[in-house]
Amino acid sequence: MIPDRLPCISDEEIVGEVTLEEEAIEYAEQLLPPFRVGRKDEWFVERKIIIEGPDGKQIFKPKSKLKIDSKEPPLAVEKQRTGWYLRPNPIHRHARKIVTFAVALLLIGLLFQTIEPLLVALGLLPETIFGGVRFGLLDYPFLVVYVGPLMMIPYLLRLIANVRDLKRQREFLSDPPAQPDILFLSPVVADSNLHCKISFSEPRDDWLSIKAWWQVGALPPTREKVMEVLDKGTDSQPPPGFSTPLPHYWEQGLSDGGGFGEETPLMQFDAPGGLFLRPLRMMAWGGRDSLPISGGELELSPPTPHWPGSNHGGLAAIHWEMVIRIDREKQGPLFWVHPVRVAHSSKQSFIEEVHINDGRIEDSIRIEDDNHPIAA
Repeated sequence: MIPDRLPCISDEEIVGEVTLEEEAIEYAEQLLPPFRVGRKDEWFVERKIIIEGPDGKQIFKPKSKLKIDSKEPPLAVEKQRTGWYLRPNPIHRHARKIVTFAVALLLIGLLFQTIEPLLVALGLLPETIFGGVRFGLLDYPFLVVYVGPLMMIPYLLRLIANVRDLKRQREFLSDPPAQPDILFLSPVVADSNLHCKISFSEPRDDWLSIKAWWQVGALPPTREKVMEVLDKGTDSQPPPGFSTPLPHYWEQGLSDGGGFGEETPLMQFDAPGGLFLRPLRMMAWGGRDSLPISGGELELSPPTPHWPGSNHGGLAAIHWEMVIRIDREKQGPLFWVHPVRVAHSSKQSFIEEVHINDGRIEDSIRIEDDNHPIAA
């Protein structure tokens, strides 16, 4: 999708009405600070505070002080971004690459089949090449013999990957490990180091190493909220870039409206929200450090440039979380995701350059370098 060709969605909420300008300023100072993430010609999230008076509307810039959002986080955080998660089988990503190659080859083959008679008539080709392939007494179309099997390979790979994923999910759900204990040793602020203590009451024998980091990103608004802002009914024609309602979500508020085509990898529905972490479209990473198998204390640096703190708005939602990665002898790494309520710093946050992720589940946990340890 091309961001600048999609509709800009905005929502205004009247949070208070007063008679004096001083009262309006005092009231606005109690609100969460404004922020901006991204650029208007790309993916973009912004929160503004506007005071409307006799002279019209004016953008309010609050004084610098720490603030924290006391609202409950969106339902998607509890259902889809909390608890244990597995990494999807890497075969899914390889299969998608093969699909791109196979489709390109199919289009090239169709083009040459179309212009082949002209090339033969002009003497540029001595004889037909793409006409057919003879097996025994029968002739078969060139595309069926060569391109057809190549088109089927990705589906076979996905079938194998889905079977393996379902098997791993069932094995994990039959005996999940105890959740780690996370204790924050100091207030968590967006532009300050995070101090915490992590302990595991029942570490497993097959655990090889443990790493932890924290990350922040913009949660997509739910499909219901976007349709409400656009003054559309639930069953109305969706805006550009949105899908029709999908029937397989557990509750309202778990779909961002971006579910196109097949949902892969297959997920076991016995776990609320599934066992694969859906990527955040816009995000950044803080510091990362290793831990002993039994746990220990950590001090992690904040993401740079500094992001706004937790903001649980309907459209503009900023979410922070801590991720613990456990490498195992078999079955791939295991991830524990823990939401963190982070206070806004005393500095206003305006970020232009931001990392953008694909929304596909198979790309959720794939980056292994120090700058981008996780893409979800």
